[in-house]
Amino acid sequence: MANSNELADVAVIVSKVMQFRLYPTPEQQVMIWKTFGCRRWYWNQALAVIIQANIIFQKAYNAGTLDCSKIDQDYIKNLIATAAKIVKEKDESEKNKFDLSDLNIHWFKFWCPSVASFKADNPFLKEVDSQALNSVRKDLQQSCYAQFPKGKLPEFCAKNKQKRSYTAQCCYGNIRIESKGPTDNFIRLPKVGLVKIILHRPIPDGWVLKHITLTEKASGKFYISICFDAKQAEVKPLTEFKQVEAFDYSLPNLAVSASGLNDVFSDDIHWFRKMEEKLAFEQHKLSRMEYGSKNYWEQRHRVGAINEKIANRRKDFLHKLSHKVAQEFDAVGVEDIDLQAMAKSLNFGKSVTDNGFGIFRNLLAYKLKDLGKILVKVGRMFASSQTCSVCGTVNPEVKDLDVREWTCPKCGTHHDRDKNAAENIKQEAIRMLNLWLSGDKSVTVTTRGELRLASAVKGKKRKKKDSTPATEQLKQGVEPDPFKSLPLG
Repeated sequence: MANSNELADVAVIVSKVMQFRLYPTPEQQVMIWKTFGCRRWYWNQALAVIIQANIIFQKAYNAGTLDCSKIDQDYIKNLIATAAKIVKEKDESEKNKFDLSDLNIHWFKFWCPSVASFKADNPFLKEVDSQALNSVRKDLQQSCYAQFPKGKLPEFCAKNKQKRSYTAQCCYGNIRIESKGPTDNFIRLPKVGLVKIILHRPIPDGWVLKHITLTEKASGKFYISICFDAKQAEVKPLTEFKQVEAFDYSLPNLAVSASGLNDVFSDDIHWFRKMEEKLAFEQHKLSRMEYGSKNYWEQRHRVGAINEKIANRRKDFLHKLSHKVAQEFDAVGVEDIDLQAMAKSLNFGKSVTDNGFGIFRNLLAYKLKDLGKILVKVGRMFASSQTCSVCGTVNPEVKDLDVREWTCPKCGTHHDRDKNAAENIKQEAIRMLNLWLSGDKSVTVTTRGELRLASAVKGKKRKKKDSTPATEQLKQGVEPDPFKSLPLG
């Protein structure tokens, strides 16, 4: 094995994303806010039409007045037009309310009106970028495909709770970066114009801009994430792993490493707790202000700035740590623990969400993959804390979390709980790597570059896949979809 990755001669296209700070003018901010509002409006209107169209269709089917032989694209278009007319005539307070009694949401179809169909009666939609609205239709389609088979509906967007962002595709150079000087850079956005952008890092030559996502943070700052198609040499995965590191999740710390070189203690983390008092003070001031006033929005931006600072500190630390580990080791082993379940039990919620161990695992996965290395996820049922790393004896008495040190009853080795667990994770990771290199099918590498037990990966896929077939729905008392072959709008 080479300690550094080997580059093949074959070039591949990969997606690269870079985020930059934007400084729009007041007039440009108004246009961006209009785009946010139109995005929310189209989502709600289109979702209402989808639900109304399915209600009309299923009621006709239940009444026996539906001739399935006449269902074609023209029938679907007329159905969507009828549903849109009904939604338009509803009062604003009633548009999101529907009578779903005697209806089967599992049978609902994505019969969605196009953006153009709304522009005639709603000319304000012409003021914003059409690509931003088309991306909403794609998001709504994905949401419907995910929710309908479960018997659920996508949620309507609330004005005060919506994510203030929009995505736009680059078509024929409508989005491009223009430079007027070494530090005077702009990005041209449709309907918005030239917006000041801070290019804190250079964009490599040959990268092709594909789409952008513009976001307004709670602090009032604007950021743009630009996705590029980049051509690079294909990275060959390593075939030998000499340097292996492992991390054991540890509260109230972040993690304990097997090598002892990358231990992260509580003094280095707890970004939220360090600013919790200041955040509570600013939130208390916000709660006493009149909603919608100028002071309210200024104070809301102050609260958002504190939350943003906490998140930035966390990401900065975890990026630096994951980069260091990815550069120094050929493989890294971590536990596949369920952090969400842990946060909901044993009063660990604030500590689990504050230290960011899940983010650390995700950062490690993609950084190791880019270098041809691998992240090994040890099964969550592996008894890392109870097993002696010297002789392999399992001591069930160590299940008690209050036991921080213990002595092996067989070999007499004295263990620190977390150090012993990290060493066991390392040994299990090496065992899984050897199985993978020998071609054993009990372990597999996911698309994210994670080596995991095949049983865990197949179990997750099966659970997700089996929620839609007719056999699974019959077990839940749901009849199979008789309209599976109907055309979409």
